[in-house]
Amino acid sequence: MQLKNLFFTSLLVCLTACSSTRNLESNAPQVETDQPQRFILNDGLQVSLIPPAGFTLTPEHYGFAQPESFSRIKVYEVEVPYKTYTTRITKENMAENKLQWVEQKDVEVASAVCKLTVLKQAIAGTIFDKQLLVCGDNLSSVVVEASYPESANKVHRQAIFDSMITLNVNTDENLRIFTGLPFKLNATPGFKITKRFANSIVLQSLEDNAEESSSDKGIVVISHGTTDATSIDELAINLITKGHPPENIEILTNSASKLDGIPALTTSAYTKNRKGESVWIKQTLSYQNKRFLLFQSRVLQHKQSVFEEQVKALIEQFEFK
Repeated sequence: MQLKNLFFTSLLVCLTACSSTRNLESNAPQVETDQPQRFILNDGLQVSLIPPAGFTLTPEHYGFAQPESFSRIKVYEVEVPYKTYTTRITKENMAENKLQWVEQKDVEVASAVCKLTVLKQAIAGTIFDKQLLVCGDNLSSVVVEASYPESANKVHRQAIFDSMITLNVNTDENLRIFTGLPFKLNATPGFKITKRFANSIVLQSLEDNAEESSSDKGIVVISHGTTDATSIDELAINLITKGHPPENIEILTNSASKLDGIPALTTSAYTKNRKGESVWIKQTLSYQNKRFLLFQSRVLQHKQSVFEEQVKALIEQFEFK
């Protein structure tokens, strides 16, 4: 049974054929040249572009089109970090998509360094030029993709490029907690999210008081990644014992379970913290094709009863994207 997009697969550039524009409504909304048009791509991510003269907003995608010249500009988000995504835009990958490589260079946009890739594509006997402008951060990438016939004149080409580099991106990090992650939480009953790392989030129990040290507080870590472990059992033990001397680990249970309906393995154990206090750990692990999703919780043993109920309520809010 395939994980329902449990782990996001490496995304290649999403290139759409532009040899023919779907019939746009004759009353397509006009846009004011020199006035930025704003698009909300995702929670916490809003972008704006100034359209070229003669282009209209299109219902087909975020961006603009000029049907009579078979030209369009579209903008979208790819939930892959900028550095990772741009390394995938290579001659080899583009060739697999039947795209001819022209050049790639850095372009400064709104004081940020972005990557511009110029390509060509033959569609139904017509050669189209494509330009991909990619900007982003450690959570996702914003792509401005332009397409127009190779025969377009210099003025038309320049107008499209000038529009692309008017890109302005506004983000709200508090709303981007799950950007680029293969999972989400529909709610966090009894917990608050305290940290977001590249591949994981950390939650803390609301039952804990401010005076307690971080090592005394009940926490949950939800993470994903890749591994060379040969089995889920091996990986589960490696993860639950990580950072603890073998003599300080007492495995309590290790049994099959499910995580959002997906087969998983749940393991619980007792260990000792640096103060010598007993700590209860429980983790649920899903593992397939060397990719894993880990839901691990830990708390001082004397808080186990209440905390375990909190964790059960939280895990019910867990959902694979």
